[in-house]
Amino acid sequence: MKVTKREYASEDEWKNWNWVSEGDLMMNGAFFVQSGNPKASKQISRHEMINYKRGTYVTRLTRYSGSLNCVVGKPC
Repeated sequence: MKVTKREYASEDEWKNWNWVSEGDLMMNGAFFVQSGNPKASKQISRHEMINYKRGTYVTRLTRYSGSLNCVVGKPC
């Protein structure tokens, strides 16, 4: 399972976005595709960053996640 979802933009566009994973725990075959500048997090102030939790929190953070019951031809 790919953790990053960028289907609304082409790779030529998103490859310059700064998506960096530092110390994340991937489980059950999940993976993260980094893009942009790998040192970007060092160049952004702490107040501009999204707060994170350690990888060990993954089960707590995703306990209510799951697949959507989408129907073909209807908004999901």
